[in-house]
Amino acid sequence: MQSLCRAAMPAAFRASPAFLSGLGLRGQYACREGEAAMQQPDSLWIHDSRIYQVGQVPVRVFEPQAKVKGTLLLVHGRNGAPDQVQIVEIANAYLSRGWRVAAPGLPNSVAVPDSGPPEAVSFSGHVRAATRIWDWVAATWPNAPRALAGHSIGGFAVAHLAADTPDTHHVLAVSPPMSGLVLMRARGTMGAAAIEEVMREAPGYFLEMATADAEPALNRMKAPLAVVTGAEDGLVPLKSARAYFMAAPNGRFFAALPAEHHCPAGPACADMLSAALAALEA
Repeated sequence: MQSLCRAAMPAAFRASPAFLSGLGLRGQYACREGEAAMQQPDSLWIHDSRIYQVGQVPVRVFEPQAKVKGTLLLVHGRNGAPDQVQIVEIANAYLSRGWRVAAPGLPNSVAVPDSGPPEAVSFSGHVRAATRIWDWVAATWPNAPRALAGHSIGGFAVAHLAADTPDTHHVLAVSPPMSGLVLMRARGTMGAAAIEEVMREAPGYFLEMATADAEPALNRMKAPLAVVTGAEDGLVPLKSARAYFMAAPNGRFFAALPAEHHCPAGPACADMLSAALAALEA
């Protein structure tokens, strides 16, 4: 099953045909940085949530039906949101295994209402915002194990958080770029229009592409790591996702889902996430 993040936003944020072609997708559906999932999101979650306001950031917190094993911070990517199908897929895998899930709507996302201008997003800003929520999770549930999961540049962010938190239980990264250059090179293969698109939509993010690098953080990370990616991902090619995995000293599980792109979801993805969490002893 090919996962799709449905485009539902102003035309200025729609993907160019060249960009969609590079991802192997066409038409009104695209799984990419910058497109919101609008597939009746509340019906996708297996549990109800509470909304906490942490500064300016809304955090949806889901409690499992079973005894709580620990708390997961689940970090979305550029222009992501807790309601996107690939985020829900990850969260449901954790809820099924007894983990509490805290899923923030981070700043400067076109998919999170009132989160600030999406053109102001940056790699460093995403890491800072995720760090504030990570600190809040630690203060709110100080006696529970804490784990991290991230999609796309959420995976970039959680590498930094885990490197600075030696007692992190584990890390799960889905479609993670190790650096901004990974994303820049992928766009370069799609043509000039794909690069011009990100320059226009997020100039600060574009400038940081040349220097943003999670490899040093991954090298320092003590937590067990699992990576799940789409074998057909056009933004984070398979070799780049594998490089992210290999940079961590405690890699436990790597899987590439056939025929999946940047936002994997569906039954095959759910099965693979379950296997990844088993390998992480989650």
